[in-house]
Amino acid sequence: MKLKEFNWRILRTPILVLLGSLAASSAWVYFSHQWTDNSRQALERERVVLNEIRQKSTQADQEKLLIQRYRDAYEDLQKSGTVGPEQRVNWLDALRNASQAARTLGVDYQLSQQTASPIKFETGAYKLQQSTMKLRIKLLHEGDLASFLSALDAERPGLYLLQSCNLTRGPGGAFSVRYEPKLAAECELLWLSLIESGAAEATKK
Repeated sequence: MKLKEFNWRILRTPILVLLGSLAASSAWVYFSHQWTDNSRQALERERVVLNEIRQKSTQADQEKLLIQRYRDAYEDLQKSGTVGPEQRVNWLDALRNASQAARTLGVDYQLSQQTASPIKFETGAYKLQQSTMKLRIKLLHEGDLASFLSALDAERPGLYLLQSCNLTRGPGGAFSVRYEPKLAAECELLWLSLIESGAAEATKK
């Protein structure tokens, strides 16, 4: 009995030290595992943030290149009044100037309300709008029509598409007055404007 008590006294301290070491090792392994997991999650978050920064930087570089590439063309569209609200006064001034330059005998017009254009092409943050203009041009001969259209284009009043032109003979005969219209041209133009999407929605309301 005394021997057993003696042996216990001898072994108690090493056993307690061993148990303490095991507890400390277990705690170290647990906290190391937790730290590794936390570090891995933090690394993944940093990678996600870094990828987002790279994507934004790449997008910004691409936008910068696009701006540099199309800046001159965009500025030309702004100067002509194609970007922004429609410039009806400029259009009518261009018609009058073209009529005088081509020496027509008068131009009558009808201009519709602006609507969304069905023409499909990429315009980014802008909406393509159009206004239909119908023209009746009084002419001495068919060559005056080409002169009028060339003069209108030279005015650079904005972006437009010539949809159609039809020529009809006037009522005068062979002995009509010299400067009486011999022909009439009926043409249809589409005036195009680019406006920001928000402005287009506000216009609808």
